[in-house]
Amino acid sequence: MVDLRHTPSLQHAVALISDTVADTRRNLELLDAAKISISLNPARRLIKPLMEGFDVEWAKRMCAAERYEKNRKPNSDLVEAFAPYAKDKGVAWFRTCEPDFYPIGGSVHIPIHPSGYWAQEGKLHLLWVQCWKGRTLTPLQKAIFNTILRQRVFVGDFKDAALEWVDLRETDAGKGRDIEVLNGDALGAVSDVDLAGYLDILLTAFREYRAEKDRRRAEEKAEARKQPPHSPPGSLFDTPDAPDAEKP
Repeated sequence: MVDLRHTPSLQHAVALISDTVADTRRNLELLDAAKISISLNPARRLIKPLMEGFDVEWAKRMCAAERYEKNRKPNSDLVEAFAPYAKDKGVAWFRTCEPDFYPIGGSVHIPIHPSGYWAQEGKLHLLWVQCWKGRTLTPLQKAIFNTILRQRVFVGDFKDAALEWVDLRETDAGKGRDIEVLNGDALGAVSDVDLAGYLDILLTAFREYRAEKDRRRAEEKAEARKQPPHSPPGSLFDTPDAPDAEKP
């Protein structure tokens, strides 16, 4: 079941938001029904070594060594698309970020997990790699995403940090991944009032969907309890006069 507390990161949660509760709930339903057979986490783990100068061919070999065969090519394609950006940076060091959690109401939190950060000319830079191939955030979703980052991440030591959004989606079907780099200003922003409204839409849709899912599950369990118990032939619960309990 979809649970915002268990979504991989802020990008995944914001991608669910639409203008209405009904449309947002529909997005939750589609996500819950989706059959996702691969993980891009192996490539995400290679962002740090690539940013620190490791060779892309080495990274591709790491992907080729993945135990799950279906993960190999998608992750290899992702690191190959990201490598030119990393090579151009040539940073001395790159640090991964610990996940943070953004509360949107009650006990529901959205994990925030940027790709990492580095220092350049005395200024911190925060990296967010958009790894999906077939889609990206809409302009509205990017603005919501950026506003939450500004409230939660760009504080303290990161108050004046620069955001770099590296989008690796495929813009033309079948032609491979592209690369688009946007700064925080290009992502846009929404007002605090509008942000609260969109997060309320997400929270309401999530609660409605979870309640409906719990209701259906309870009904299924109740229906299962009504069914007569079934004992396989030869079990300890066979009646003495059952044909398959007779001795030859």
